[in-house]
Amino acid sequence: MSINEKVSPQQKIERYRQRQAAARYEAMIQKTGSNCVLVNLPDGTLATVELSQQSLLDALKYFEDVVYGEYSRAESEELIIKLYSSNLTKHGDRLTEAGNAFMNDLIKQTVMMAKEQGLSGEQTVH
Repeated sequence: MSINEKVSPQQKIERYRQRQAAARYEAMIQKTGSNCVLVNLPDGTLATVELSQQSLLDALKYFEDVVYGEYSRAESEELIIKLYSSNLTKHGDRLTEAGNAFMNDLIKQTVMMAKEQGLSGEQTVH
């Protein structure tokens, strides 16, 4: 892409989504040595969740769909870009404290939705 080409909002979102998923996945592997995390659910149960970069990307896309359903396309793109950029450090390779909280909540919400769809808390959610 040349300097004169403008990056579309969708391209920015895609770039931030990729970086955010990669940062969360890498941090998880570094911290635990595994791609599994325990999630404390509001009902007091624990769920073991096996995550991949793709599952994190899918969760972020789901979040984006919710935002697009609530706001106009232009407002949605602006909100998503602002959130995603604030979730990443200056170099874009690590999550900020707010980014970690957002991703943890997103994972928890994904597990809760899966549980509502009939998966037990003892099963692994992908």
